[in-house]
Amino acid sequence: MNTKTLKQQIEIPSIAIKVHERIRWSDLDAAGILYFGNYVRLFEIGETELFRAAGHPYSNKQFDELGIWMLRVQFNCTFLSSGYIDDLLSIYVWISHIGGASLDIQFAICRDSVMLGHGICTIVSTNRQTQKAVKIPETLRNGLKPFISEHGIL
Repeated sequence: MNTKTLKQQIEIPSIAIKVHERIRWSDLDAAGILYFGNYVRLFEIGETELFRAAGHPYSNKQFDELGIWMLRVQFNCTFLSSGYIDDLLSIYVWISHIGGASLDIQFAICRDSVMLGHGICTIVSTNRQTQKAVKIPETLRNGLKPFISEHGIL
């Protein structure tokens, strides 16, 4: 694996959802930098706003009506630079692939023009009782279509 490739920034597509969040004391590790585990929290903030923009806010009622759970099955993040207390971050999220039962959501975390990290999360639509993969409902798929871009694929 070429580590130079892993350290490169990715292109953020114009259709990406953008959300702002500040780094808090509780986000820091002992070295005073953004703790790596908090990238998952930042991704979740962006993911939530992506689904809201697609007309499907994350709520139990919403997914009760669809009859599904959206389970995360893989998460990958490449760290490029450190974040510090009170930094104002921009969280960008978009869909790089949507299949029959799964989708890949990409994200990038930036401070001004500096990309701190980027990654991808694979989410699978599952039956609520069996947790077996099922086709993504058409209403959800149609809502997500405007946010699909192949730019920046990892």
